[in-house]
Amino acid sequence: MRRFMAFAVDENWRNKMAWKFLARAAALSLSLLLIACGGDSGSTPLAGGSNNNGGDNGSGTPTTPGVTVGSIQLITSTPSIGSSGQDKAQITALVRDQNGILTPGLEVAFNASNNGSLTVTNQTTTDAGQASAELSTQGDARNRTISVTASTGGVSNSVNIAVTGTNMSLTGPSAISNGANASYEARLLDSSGQGIGNTAVSVSSQKNTVSSPTLTTDASGRVQFQLTASSGGSDTVVVSAYEGESRVSAQININVSADSFAFGTLADNEVEIDTPQALSVTWTQNGAPVVGQTVRFSTTRGTLSNSSVTTNAQGTAQVSISSSDVGIAEVTASADAAGGSQIQANTTIEFVSSAPHEVNIRASKTQVSTNDEASIITTVRDVNGNLVKNATVEFTLVDPTGGTLSPGTVNTDSQGRAISTYRSTSSISDKDGVQVTARITRQDSSTDEASISLTVAGRALTLILGTGNTIAAPNETVYDMPWSVLVTDANGNASTNQPVQLSVLPLEFYKGTYSYNGDLWVTNVSQSCQTNHADPVNGTEIANPASAPTSVSTDASGSVEFDIRYPKGECSWVRVRLTATSNVEGFTSSNSREFILPCLSADLTNEDVRPPGGTESPYNPTACN
Repeated sequence: MRRFMAFAVDENWRNKMAWKFLARAAALSLSLLLIACGGDSGSTPLAGGSNNNGGDNGSGTPTTPGVTVGSIQLITSTPSIGSSGQDKAQITALVRDQNGILTPGLEVAFNASNNGSLTVTNQTTTDAGQASAELSTQGDARNRTISVTASTGGVSNSVNIAVTGTNMSLTGPSAISNGANASYEARLLDSSGQGIGNTAVSVSSQKNTVSSPTLTTDASGRVQFQLTASSGGSDTVVVSAYEGESRVSAQININVSADSFAFGTLADNEVEIDTPQALSVTWTQNGAPVVGQTVRFSTTRGTLSNSSVTTNAQGTAQVSISSSDVGIAEVTASADAAGGSQIQANTTIEFVSSAPHEVNIRASKTQVSTNDEASIITTVRDVNGNLVKNATVEFTLVDPTGGTLSPGTVNTDSQGRAISTYRSTSSISDKDGVQVTARITRQDSSTDEASISLTVAGRALTLILGTGNTIAAPNETVYDMPWSVLVTDANGNASTNQPVQLSVLPLEFYKGTYSYNGDLWVTNVSQSCQTNHADPVNGTEIANPASAPTSVSTDASGSVEFDIRYPKGECSWVRVRLTATSNVEGFTSSNSREFILPCLSADLTNEDVRPPGGTESPYNPTACN
């Protein structure tokens, strides 16, 4: 006696089965009546039926025997969805036969145009003639129109859903003095206000010069650029993304005055922290100094000596700036020009620390495969924790496997980072058998160092398949059995983003019947038969009763979950083999599990309700050899 723990089905199951039994009995009685009346190939079909024998309908879509599809009506729960991917449209297909009767048991094929993402929630029409799918825009935030098409029995229909909400914004000054630079920022956002990254943005100006005509958004959907004013008068700055119906844009109308308003050139844009740096702006109009006018100053980092200064006889306004922490400072100067317009100029300086005190070290990965590489990343800070730029970091390597580390000496960047690359050979190491050390020299000639250990391991993989003690019934005709596969390397570490191929093949099928033992329906197997997968010479070939995804990829934990799906009528009557296979550099690893396709326990406990597929094995008519 086999017992399978599983989810319970709903309480209306008995009523549904009773009505189906009555409907089938009525149909059988009517068929016998027609035969008795001498019905032949020229007889008029019943409503909703035809004289064909079902099977293939000519379009490759199997249909319910005796049914000719007359029409498909597509209904969407909403005419539009947001571009963020969070919204979903429920698509319902109503399938009617040639007499307008809603028809159950037909498989409906759904597809979506324009990179729409479809999840088919019910491919086979229900008793109400309904099949359904769910549409989203995951991974594509463009505004566009998606056409969803449903087809069965040579008949198809479509419905359009608009994707909306993606937009662009542009911020920056609307007035610039001739010869000055102005900074602008554009943002590309989806319908939920989240930035859209890694997307090309076009930038243009009718009369003046932009720093780059094409930019790529960062993770927050931002691009930044500068405009150099070289032509007086009005101008328009335009940013745009995407093409055709998906194009979004933003613009700012600017005015370039006849005034020249610009920062003086600095001898060095790098300034030591806690050291004042003088900045000056010179304002002229038609070549003559503008005297006695107020210039306002602001900065994104540090402290200014004054927030506003009056221009002197040379038209110059000067302030000093200092900062106690490192980083980029953008300084803006602005003034009110003749006619009420505002002129503006920008400059940037970088505050740096040049007093290294401490070095930290990390690796992009500490488990390195043979013939692989890892980045060794150091961070240098001063005594106050500020990142140190231009500090020299010396790397040394102790590695019995013969690996290399290059370059050996690196200067830190603005983020205080110095990066070297370790490359392994074909030899493996002991655990933590490779050591990399980074050293810095302080201004007082003392040193600080930090080390990290690496392990070089082979690429052999171990696969482990596992399942629980539950299965699910997503609809009235199939079961889903959950499985997971765990992939580890030679050291037992999770193998991430590793492709795994899956297969499910039948090994044995069983003939026999169900009987009720007072508690549940149990199988009485009269004969077991090997398939051609178990015995290639004498085995019987049968259709594969179960399916699994062709390929899956492991997550950060080295595992991935998937379902095996099979018709309910196959449960208890077929033993299958599930195999997971993965390959690394020509080395293949696999793992298999054999089991009999289980039934839901709730489907076997009611004596008044037949087991899935009936009380007889579907393979009773099949010859063993």
